[in-house]
Amino acid sequence: MFKEILDKIFSSRIFYVIFSIIVAFSLWIYVEISESETVNWPVSEIPITFINEDLLRGSNFIISSQSHESVSLTFIDSPRTLTSRLNRETVTLTVDLANITTTGYSYLPLEVGLPRGVSQRDFSAISRSTNTILLNIDRLYSTSIQVEARYTGSPEEGFIAGSVEVSPQSILIDGPETIVQQIIGVWVPIEQSRLSSTFSDNLPFILLDENGEELAPELREILTISQDTVRVTVPISVIREVPLRIDLVDGAGATAQNTVVNIVPPAITVSGDPEDMIDFNSITIGTIDLSSFAFTRTEMFPIALANNLINHSGETQALVEVEVVGLELLILSVPNPRVVNEPPGHTATIITQTHDVRVRGKPEDLEHVTESNIRGVADLADLPSGRHTVSARVYIDGVVGVGAVGSYTITVRIVTE
Repeated sequence: MFKEILDKIFSSRIFYVIFSIIVAFSLWIYVEISESETVNWPVSEIPITFINEDLLRGSNFIISSQSHESVSLTFIDSPRTLTSRLNRETVTLTVDLANITTTGYSYLPLEVGLPRGVSQRDFSAISRSTNTILLNIDRLYSTSIQVEARYTGSPEEGFIAGSVEVSPQSILIDGPETIVQQIIGVWVPIEQSRLSSTFSDNLPFILLDENGEELAPELREILTISQDTVRVTVPISVIREVPLRIDLVDGAGATAQNTVVNIVPPAITVSGDPEDMIDFNSITIGTIDLSSFAFTRTEMFPIALANNLINHSGETQALVEVEVVGLELLILSVPNPRVVNEPPGHTATIITQTHDVRVRGKPEDLEHVTESNIRGVADLADLPSGRHTVSARVYIDGVVGVGAVGSYTITVRIVTE
């Protein structure tokens, strides 16, 4: 019976009307209570924003330090319905720099900015952790500082690092005068190891203070720097000891097989680009004609390198000693050489009657040389009338492995027919 009565009540239209009225009235009461409820609403660490900073810099002033980076606020008796709109993104704190006219410390007021549709009349008060900010105003100062870079690593074995190249060679820094003047250098450490080819990259740099220490990060943040990195290049070259050599021109029975060559220094240390050093196995410093001397010759030669190579040893000259061994010298007095290419319309008379010719060769070969084997030839082409000293070439006919040592001249007189 009781269940039937309840079913009739819950299924009645009148019940639902009354229930709806009760729910609506309850919600109205809740909203009224909520809208009238107030709380103390904190917003912490609101960043401080400066306005008219361009005017400050235009007057050659700059902020070198400030007492606060952020400030906390508490909205007293804030309607609870507003709290969701009050946070670090919607509430602002600004400081106007327009009226600063001198260096030194200045206390400036903080201005609170509220979201659209919210005013300070909505709260009984706004409590702040501080009402002002203390600024240290310094004179704006600019300077250009040379960049120094040094390769502090170690290249691969057999390679050497060259002078570091930096681009740009200086950077521009501006900021508070008292901070900028602490900077004495810009330093780029390059620590890559086992380099076997030229290294190039954009690297950050360190600002050094008057003690040679890195400038404190909080001070660097105040500065305006023309760039954050510089381009550094470390040339890497192959380095090795390269022997010196002399070219020998065979003559008068002497060849490389019967000569002893001594070069001081025997080698120098050279570096260059890896491609340039691939086939660079010796340095030819000069040429010696073995027919120009009898048994020994000593001569100083310059050590010349191409512009793309570097001499690390420092020697610029080498002493070359050449000795001919196993050969002997035969001196024969022979008639003057014959002349060729006598100028047309002229007559040549040989003034010199005989010549001593030094013939060099192995003892067993020299036994077959006589005056009849020696032939001299002097070329008179294009010579004018008059007396002339003319070079003569000496040939040893019929005997192999011997030759005349030194140079020979004859004196001739040329007259017009």
